[in-house]
Amino acid sequence: MKRSTVTFAIASLGALLSVPAWSASITLNNTIRDFCSAAYATVAGCTNHEDFDNSGGGSVTGAVQATLGVDGKPVFNNPSAPGVFSTAANFNQWYRDAAGINQTIAGSLTLNETSAGSGVYTYTNGSYFPINGQGWGNQGLGANYHFTMELHTTFTYQVGQYFNFTGDDDVWVFINDRLVIDLGGIHGAASQGVNLDTLGLTAGQTYDFDFFFAERHTTQSSLTITTAIAFDPNPGTVPEPGTLALVGAALFGATRLRRRQA
Repeated sequence: MKRSTVTFAIASLGALLSVPAWSASITLNNTIRDFCSAAYATVAGCTNHEDFDNSGGGSVTGAVQATLGVDGKPVFNNPSAPGVFSTAANFNQWYRDAAGINQTIAGSLTLNETSAGSGVYTYTNGSYFPINGQGWGNQGLGANYHFTMELHTTFTYQVGQYFNFTGDDDVWVFINDRLVIDLGGIHGAASQGVNLDTLGLTAGQTYDFDFFFAERHTTQSSLTITTAIAFDPNPGTVPEPGTLALVGAALFGATRLRRRQA
């Protein structure tokens, strides 16, 4: 093969990979942990957790530190919020397995593109109860209101990306291990967003995205996400067949590409 032909093939591949190949949807695996509240029916084997359906309420900022801990979890910041948060030891059980206190359930969250090729993805659920009847059960209620959810993925930063959230109760979002959305506390649906262009990221570089959610009260549970971030899919996913065909044509029969593993 002539050098000019090889150069053209490589240039074609580079152009292909530099253009975002948006999917119709992105599914992200998450981890949900179920808890029990002393305010409702006793569940055998479950130790009630003080932070779930406690007496207090209200929004609290600064409940966690501005950077993730070495284990990739939020670090409790000992806020002065009686009735909303109790102790660091209790908070440390929210996103860590604790026998007799929580049960861990694997789940997923699917964001759908608003329109073909828009590069904007949404998830909207005004009744977000992903583990009804699972874990410790509903404690005699119509839904399972006492749980946390976390998800971890990566993305390639491009200029113009943003992430907006509306929901309740606690939500903390970290990008590149840095706190960018801080909506702690037991509260009604609240909104906050981040423009990634303000974070000092480098276009074309891959960064971590970490999302932490808690539902702690029995009035409502809502979760709405709108974002221009094309998150990397979870491990095991591959490009759409059309993308693979284009890559194969550019390389004249080279081996198939797989998306970067999250």
